[in-house]
Amino acid sequence: MLLVATLIVGAGCSSDDPEDDGPTQIYPSSIDYTVDSLKEFGTKTSHQYAVEDLPDAVDAWKVLWGSNPNNKHDYEIRFYPSHELAISSGKSVAIEATASDIELTDVESGRKDQFLSHQSWKEGASDRWRGRKLPTFTGSIINATGPLYLNWLIVGNVVILCDGIDGEEALARCDEMKTVLLTN
Repeated sequence: MLLVATLIVGAGCSSDDPEDDGPTQIYPSSIDYTVDSLKEFGTKTSHQYAVEDLPDAVDAWKVLWGSNPNNKHDYEIRFYPSHELAISSGKSVAIEATASDIELTDVESGRKDQFLSHQSWKEGASDRWRGRKLPTFTGSIINATGPLYLNWLIVGNVVILCDGIDGEEALARCDEMKTVLLTN
């Protein structure tokens, strides 16, 4: 039983760095996914992006999806010819989209410009910015101005960017989509 649990946990890999004990964000799959694969489990396409300037990508979409059809969330999905290219060409650009690799200024007026100038893939960059405040369950308002997608996963040949109030919630949403992809 312990061997089975070890094999399941070891199916993903957290990064190329053996010293990194962050969450698992890269999962191999023998399936070559397309946008039609996502539509099969209820994903709604919103906007297709031009990928000429996204290294090695073959397609990219802004989509809405949720495991609960009445509670859908924003995702950006980028397709690559292979799992290896999704990692080698897509991982760094996904990290850029979450802005987890930079310290955004505290000055509200400069945050968006700083974020946009940091994006190496300019197509859809303004769609990856959330410029609004959000209500909480307690009725208070939080400042959600910042990157829309706060985390990412790679599943097979797909890079998934996920929204959320914070990186943990975004990763949980990515994980829901990953589970559906790997079990369908």
